Amino acid sequence: MTVKLIVSDLDGTLLNSRKTVSDATAQILQKASQMGIYTSIATGRMHTCAAFFGKKIDSKVPVISCNGGMMRTVDTNELIYEKYVDDCVGEEILAFLFANKVYCSWYIGMKNIAPYFSWSMFPDYTTVVPFNFIETGNDYKKYTHKITQFILRDNEKLPLSILDSLNEKFGKYVSFQQNTQYTIDITPLATTKATGLQSLAGYLGVKPAEVMVLGDGSNDLEMFEYAGIAVAMGNADNSVKKRATFITADCDNNGVAEAIGKVLEI
Repeated sequence: MTVKLIVSDLDGTLLNSRKTVSDATAQILQKASQMGIYTSIATGRMHTCAAFFGKKIDSKVPVISCNGGMMRTVDTNELIYEKYVDDCVGEEILAFLFANKVYCSWYIGMKNIAPYFSWSMFPDYTTVVPFNFIETGNDYKKYTHKITQFILRDNEKLPLSILDSLNEKFGKYVSFQQNTQYTIDITPLATTKATGLQSLAGYLGVKPAEVMVLGDGSNDLEMFEYAGIAVAMGNADNSVKKRATFITADCDNNGVAEAIGKVLEI
């Protein structure tokens, strides 16, 4: 099977536990690019993070961020594709979160926004430079136009009651993804990494059978269904491993490099 596009998740996949890209992983992705194969990223993180690590792997094509809600170029941040939460719904979600004292951040275009910034809420982002936020305090209403994604964050486990309440109030308008016990992502309805991947593949003229994806979490499963080759990391959830074409080493043992080397025979 000919591979023309390789797309990797970030956390737990392309990034090791130190939240960096290993030299071996960067080198094999750069080699794939030199062979004429497109390389990209699909992540739940904001575009600034996707672009930062896209440069680390020498990606020449747009990267997918916000769980499929946004696609921009790595070098110029040119917008290729974007989906938004309805402005009225977005304002109501923020009102609910602020009233219930639930910490959240949200993204509007290239802007990263939060009531206040604390590294304790973003422990996995210390390797991204620069990493900037707009702090709103309680004055959030001016930042409700064209929101691409909300992320609820906590130092401890987020109570399931919050997700239940949000789903009851807003489930008709947005989608929820909970990949860790400490975060909940809120995206426009029916938005997944796979919808972003489909847009990227169409933009590049690549067929699904020519796509190879790598991931470790439940928000990667739709990509696994779309792609011709789906690789689960050794540290992936069992539900992800069951849907994979094959399983590679974990993220701390160059699993991405191992899988790409196997498929491309390099």
